[in-house]
Amino acid sequence: MNSTTYIQHLELIDIAAQENRVYHYNGGQAYIRVAVGSNVLMVIDHTIITRPTIELHDGTEYFEAYPTYNVEQSARLREHGSLVEWFVTRYGEEVAV
Repeated sequence: MNSTTYIQHLELIDIAAQENRVYHYNGGQAYIRVAVGSNVLMVIDHTIITRPTIELHDGTEYFEAYPTYNVEQSARLREHGSLVEWFVTRYGEEVAV
């Protein structure tokens, strides 16, 4: 099985933002609800381009503590455009493989 690429991690964040599932994004880490109605919290860390990671956690307490963060965080990401497009424009697609 192959590992996921940097671009694929950014794609996950872009898709989650379109679906209002991003609860936190600081430029290097994203906290995402895996699916609407799910209590699984996905943490994507793309601070190291050669080794992005994804962790899954029980997000029950997190989602209870921050019930509306997804709306603001997802909208902010959408306003700034696609992370994939930004990255490819800036660095080129071959860098993220």
